[in-house]
This record gives sequence, C-alpha cells and structure tokens, in this order.
Amino acid sequence: MREAPPPPPSEPPIRDELEELRDELRQKALPGERLIDTHRRLVGESLERRWRADLLEQIAECLPINIFAKDSEHRYVLANRNVSKLAGRESSELIGKTDFDLGPERAARVIRASDERVLAKGGMLVEELELESEAGEKRQVLVGKTLVRSGQSDEQVLIGFSIDITENKRVERELRDKIALIEQQRAVIRALSTPIIEVWDRVLTVPMLGALDGARAGVVMEDLLADVSRRGARFAILDLTGVEAMDTDTAAHLFRLVQAIRLLGAEGIITGVPPSGAQAMVALGVDLKGITTLASLREGLSYCMRRMRARAA
Repeated sequence: MREAPPPPPSEPPIRDELEELRDELRQKALPGERLIDTHRRLVGESLERRWRADLLEQIAECLPINIFAKDSEHRYVLANRNVSKLAGRESSELIGKTDFDLGPERAARVIRASDERVLAKGGMLVEELELESEAGEKRQVLVGKTLVRSGQSDEQVLIGFSIDITENKRVERELRDKIALIEQQRAVIRALSTPIIEVWDRVLTVPMLGALDGARAGVVMEDLLADVSRRGARFAILDLTGVEAMDTDTAAHLFRLVQAIRLLGAEGIITGVPPSGAQAMVALGVDLKGITTLASLREGLSYCMRRMRARAA
C-alpha cells in the first residue's frame, strides 16, 4: 500500500518566506538606491539653482537701471548691460576696474565718497548724487547700496543700483516754478479783487465784488488786519455793495473781522449789505448793537468824517 504524499505547505508560511526574501534583497540594494536618490536630489537642486541664477541674470539685464557689485577694493565684480553702456565699454572690460579707471575724476570722487559711507555705516543707503562729466554736464542720479557677504570667499561685497533722474528733476523744478508763478498770480488776483484803499487819512475801505465765501473772507481778514496795524488806521470800512451772495459762515467771518479791528484800536464799519447778507446775519442771531452798519459807502465815509471832526474838536 502506497503512502499518501505529504500535504502542501500552508499559504502563511510561504508568504512569510517571500517577505523575508524581499527584505534581504532590499537591504542589499539599499546603498545603491540611496546613491541614486541622492544623485537625483542633487541634480534637481542644481537645476533649480541654475534656473534661479538665469532668472536673476535676466532681471539684472532687462530692468532699465544700472546694477553693479564691487569688492572691498572698490573694483567691479559685476556690471549689467546698462552700466557697460554708461561706461562705453563691454561688461567684461569693467571687471576688476574702479570708477577712477572708467570715468571722470570728479564723478569718481563723488561715487567713492558714497561707497565709503556705506562701508563705514553698513545697512542700506539710498541717496541722490550729482555727477559731472568731462564736458561739465551735470546729471542727477539716485543710488541705492548695501553690503553682503560672498558665499564662496566670505568677502564683503558692495551691491547696488543707480537710476538717472536728471529729467525727473528738471520736470520737478518746472512744476515748482509753475506753482510759484500760479501763487503769485493768485496773490495779484486776490489783491485786485479785494483792494484795500486808504480813502482818507487813516481811513481804509475794502470794496468787495462778486461772491463772498468763507475762504475769501478769511483772506480779507488777514490782509486788512495787517494794513490796519501797519497804517495805524482809525476806521476800516467793509463795503459789500458789489457782493452778489453771502452765506452764514461768511457773515460770521465779517463779525469776527469787525471784532478783531476793534482789538487793534480801530472801528470796523459794514456798508452796502446785500439782501442775502442781511438774511445770513439775522440767521446767526448776533447782536448788532456794537457794529456800525450803513446803507452805502458814501454814508460810511460821511460817518468817519463826522467822527474825526468830533474828535478834533
């Protein structure tokens, strides 16, 4: 009688043996896999650094500004295309040169002094420089500089940028001159629109025309008080006959002006109040007993003459 064959091994033991074999193969292949992973990582980092370096180079070359770097001896170690155009040389010809080798001595001295300020104080320096060419032409330049450490030699490097702002400065000066001219014209117009006239000895009158607002009333107050003090006036007549419109704010300005004139030892008189001015004054609810108001400039002048005669008598 033949013996029965042994039963096949159960599935779990076979699975365990396969796992052990895989682990053994993985351990033997691990150094090679690590080497491959390390190589891949280094290649990826190298490509990323190269991409960043290319991007920075494109930025330095494409921006319309001068970008440069100098070593501790003030020699150029980097200069973009704009710097080479300014110097009239190829970028490679600038490397190892100083500003005294490349440009006018007067301009080089100004640039060197600026570099020395950065080296002495550190930090970021932004300032405007005036550079003069050999022909005597002056240019205004905005510069920004700072110090960094070189990763390879640990040497201190000055990096910076510069922009020619001569045209901007010219436009700025023209705008300032125009603004000054406009202010002068405004002062003339203001004087013509509210002239202060000495119609009699120490009697001033201010004939006002057109619309009278708070701003204009404030200007009148400033100018009139200065004239009352300077001329030692006894009377100041505010003639509103030609005023077309006036609001409550303006009326309040006029009342304050009369009070200020009184503080200077003179008397303020209001003549020719228009209907809108009368309504504004009433709306303020101010007591008019201490303020002289008359119908016309003629009546105002007559009033002043009578008062002066009475004082003389």
